[in-house]
Amino acid sequence: MSVLLLSSCMLAWRAAHAAGTAAELEHAIERYPAASVAPTLAKHAPAEGEVEKDAPFDEAGATKTVGGVRLFPRNEQCFPTETRNIFSEVDKVVTGDDHTPRPMDWFDGHTVPKTARSAIMGQNTWMLWGEGNEAFWGWVQENGYGIADFLVLLNSKNREHRFKDGGLINQPGMVERDTPLTGLGLYIDGPDGDKIKMHAPENDVGADGKPVERVEKPGGAEHDHQTFFEVGDQSLYDQAIAQLGDDGVDPLVYGYPSGVVGLRLWPNPDFFGNSPAAKKAREHWNEQVVSDQGKRYYSTDPRDAAFHADPLLVRPFRVSMACSFCHIGPHPLAPPKDLEHPEWGEMSSMIGNQYWLPSNAFTNLKKPESFLWQFVASQQPGTIDTSLVATDHINNPNTINAIFEVKARLERAAVNPPEEQSKRNLMLRGIEDAPLVTLDPRHTPRVLLDGADSIGIEGALLRVYLNIGAYSEQWRRVQNTIVGFVPQRPFDIATIKAKSVYWKTTEHFRAEELENFFTYVTQSGATVAQPMKLASTEEGLARIAANKVDSDKGRDVFIQNCAICHSSKQPPSLPITFSRDWRTAKADSLGGITLPMDFADWDAFKLSKPWLDYVNRLKHYIDAQPNNGQDFFAKDNYLSTDVRVPITLVGTNSQRAVGTNGMRGQVWDNFSSETYKSLPAVGLVHFFNPFRKTRAVDKWGNNDEYAPPGGGPGYYRPASLVSIWATAPLLHNNALGIYNRDPSVKGRLEAYDDAIDKLLDNSKRAVTDTSAHGAARLVNVYPAQKEAFCRDHPADQSMECSALRGDFRRSFAAAGVADQPGFRDTGFIYRTTKDSWIDFAPRYIKPLVTGVLGERWAAFLFLYVWLLLGVIAIVLIFVGQARLAGGLLALLAAVLAALLRVSGVDTIFAWLWLIPLVPLVFAVGFFRFPNWRFAARVFFVLSAVVFFVIGGTAKAFLDGRLIGINIGPIPRGTPVNLIMNINPDAPTVDLLNAVAGLTRGVLLMQRDDDPEDHSFKALDEFQREVGPALLKASKCPDFVLDRGHWFGQALTDDEKRQLKAFLETL
Repeated sequence: MSVLLLSSCMLAWRAAHAAGTAAELEHAIERYPAASVAPTLAKHAPAEGEVEKDAPFDEAGATKTVGGVRLFPRNEQCFPTETRNIFSEVDKVVTGDDHTPRPMDWFDGHTVPKTARSAIMGQNTWMLWGEGNEAFWGWVQENGYGIADFLVLLNSKNREHRFKDGGLINQPGMVERDTPLTGLGLYIDGPDGDKIKMHAPENDVGADGKPVERVEKPGGAEHDHQTFFEVGDQSLYDQAIAQLGDDGVDPLVYGYPSGVVGLRLWPNPDFFGNSPAAKKAREHWNEQVVSDQGKRYYSTDPRDAAFHADPLLVRPFRVSMACSFCHIGPHPLAPPKDLEHPEWGEMSSMIGNQYWLPSNAFTNLKKPESFLWQFVASQQPGTIDTSLVATDHINNPNTINAIFEVKARLERAAVNPPEEQSKRNLMLRGIEDAPLVTLDPRHTPRVLLDGADSIGIEGALLRVYLNIGAYSEQWRRVQNTIVGFVPQRPFDIATIKAKSVYWKTTEHFRAEELENFFTYVTQSGATVAQPMKLASTEEGLARIAANKVDSDKGRDVFIQNCAICHSSKQPPSLPITFSRDWRTAKADSLGGITLPMDFADWDAFKLSKPWLDYVNRLKHYIDAQPNNGQDFFAKDNYLSTDVRVPITLVGTNSQRAVGTNGMRGQVWDNFSSETYKSLPAVGLVHFFNPFRKTRAVDKWGNNDEYAPPGGGPGYYRPASLVSIWATAPLLHNNALGIYNRDPSVKGRLEAYDDAIDKLLDNSKRAVTDTSAHGAARLVNVYPAQKEAFCRDHPADQSMECSALRGDFRRSFAAAGVADQPGFRDTGFIYRTTKDSWIDFAPRYIKPLVTGVLGERWAAFLFLYVWLLLGVIAIVLIFVGQARLAGGLLALLAAVLAALLRVSGVDTIFAWLWLIPLVPLVFAVGFFRFPNWRFAARVFFVLSAVVFFVIGGTAKAFLDGRLIGINIGPIPRGTPVNLIMNINPDAPTVDLLNAVAGLTRGVLLMQRDDDPEDHSFKALDEFQREVGPALLKASKCPDFVLDRGHWFGQALTDDEKRQLKAFLETL
């Protein structure tokens, strides 16, 4: 009887819960429809496996550049991998009881095996290879809307403070150049004598025991030339090349050193080439840059924006980007003694550079007064929005991942459920199931944070190069680069394989070399991706010894609370699934476990029998394994299950989880599995809406919900906790914890202490508190380098410098507005640090407009429609009557009045009603005096003149011959993502309301804004106008960056301390 009663109660609960959830979902979709729709599919895309015939070849396969310069044909054999161990000092490791980091020992006896040599070649690829992406970054320099120029970034005058300014790593063996390159006016780092040469160790031998030599290109006339294009002015070219550094690698494969690790220089064929256009480019450069020694070229004054936007200003060099540009950083176990003058042995290409500032690299032509600068500045140090170029219309940066325990990760992938693949997916090998490399379904790790990269590690490695600009000739055709607002097409693998020589080079040779680099195990058991243990440092060893009792207990705390997501070592046959019906879920035949979908159920779930059984099962599994003197659980543990966890359970900021580029029909469709593209919607995502009038929030600071679409979005794979002591700040966006710009062991531990304390105790994430006098102050912020940080990162000048640029909570409290709607930030919301403008120089108006509308529609709207109206007006001069003139004027008055009222701009400037009033008055006159034939003719004459003038002016504006776009001011304190997350696929009415709201807000600022006002009155008025409308049209209305992952909150203070002590040993 009791069983039946319990079953009945459970069924009733499930029915009520389902009904309640459905109603809540419907309400959330109604409130935020733009966040619930899948992106629009492009109308035309090639059939599966079909090569797009119109797709261009990449530059290596082409015969001419766009500027008409002859290119010498190249194939995969033209790009041999550097074989020598030239980066032997990079990525030092610790082995055995010797705590001193030493170079990898690749030897097996007296020789270096072929697989080890392949790994060395993989490191060279990681450090140097750009896969031809200099073509893309060259395009960005000249056509990228005036946002960034890498040659300006590489200004040699900044060499002495590059790390301080932006976390860039200077290449050893190079020095600042105090005079510009002769004939070019550019300041580029020069060689420090022979120190620039990268040499392999003297004992660098191959599998045959003979010294390793650089691979020579194959013979043949096509390989005899010393350039990849036909040179025009040979003397200028020779002079320029002679002044660049030669670090010992083949410049036809890797370019020339720029002075910054990861960026390489390439002579631009459209500048140095043999064509009339290239000759004009050289002449124009000489007039504009060489003549004044580059003063205007290196200026970042907004008044020089037109100079950088000059369409004739072709740069002499293009810059390629290797993976190392983002991934190389100070070695945690051997940090540089001088951050601006590091040695190769003080670098790690595995750690991921958490000191790297995206705004310094990708908006270096902009200032804080530009909203575009504010957008990129919102991305925290050590992160980058990987959908920055192929935009998904969500500002969703993620960490530059550290690369640890790759072998353990692949071993975990082999036991996680395999994923269904499409025919396109299967065109790339799945090495995880080797030798069955075309197996379907296949096992795969999830490389991106949202688990979208899911066709195998080889596909993930190949896609990364595409995402940093390889085969941009086609990439720019399948999406509207940077701007978006048009449907994407898949970057099709069949087309890439057929048309890109660079891709084929990486696929056929370098991908396997990279895989070996990450996974090769030396005779001593070392790998480049092994953990960097705190115990390998003098400071760390003392700290771990002092905390040993806590650490031993913390291991049990971890196993009982964290291992379910953060351990690759799990009991055998343990499928992990998620369901809102977890209470009634039955264990499957494999003995799996079903976790809840929502964090609200977590505490109850941890009291359930399945959870308690899982913990006991895990403990028994660990205890049953031989330890051989080492902790089985900690050794070779990737410290992540690599499964997709619903964002509704994790509770962190959801912007990265709901990215859409991997969905069906989108740009990375071919690189995401069918399993990913079939994922169910996660349901309600709780977030904080700063514009709600009610003060009520739940215990986690949320007050609203939205519902992302199904088909992929809504999940995170758990981050690996390997060497977590060295990788703070935390969370997927580096938003939790201080950024102290100090890569020493002491500095990393300060960042770790702050971040982990906040991770385990939500109350410590608060930035402000209020004293009896209402004054706000910073809490939980370390003083280390605070003065320098404030000087180098100016934020809101009305407050004491915050550790988080763009965080206004203290400022709002000090101004007495923190209790008002729009200002009640419950966490870190990045807000603009200054009044800013959405700005584009005149030259970029046409590509901006045509990129969205297409050339035909742009020409029609900016010219032909006005010419047509002008012609109609001319005809009406002869046949038009007064009543027709009155009717047209009345229609014009009605349309203008409707626009004023619907947009609401009349509430900002009431005098705007004079605009429809004028045609209305004339309309009345024509209706009252229908015999005014002469007046009617005059009206149509004037109309024709006006239409032709409008058409000519609009065409001149489109062509960049008038003024630029300068929308603003957007007031200081505006949430950046309120604008950046606008969804072009939002319902039309919502989009129009968003545009109208933003228009009203900008007009309001133009009328009332006072830059010296620190009471935020103008911001309050702006947010009231734009906030709700833009939020409804948002693709992701979730703005709080440091929220979520509250799993440690239920631990006791002792358990938190113990867990912290254990985590720092990993």
